[in-house]
Amino acid sequence: MRFSKSALMGAGLGFVMGITFLIISLFQFDDAETNAKDVAMVSVLFGIPFSVIIGLGIGWAWGKFLGPNSLN
Repeated sequence: MRFSKSALMGAGLGFVMGITFLIISLFQFDDAETNAKDVAMVSVLFGIPFSVIIGLGIGWAWGKFLGPNSLN
């Protein structure tokens, strides 16, 4: 399976956003409802992969509509 440059850049940006959301969620969770371990596990198992998939899709659409060399 081959991905275009724009799709891989979108996936990379999605990964960075997933890590950013993980850090933000670790500062904002409710101590009475959950703990830091559960928040981190959900972010790692669901948040980051979904962010990467969304970024991959956006990058693919960017390359499809604006051309494969639009990021050069």
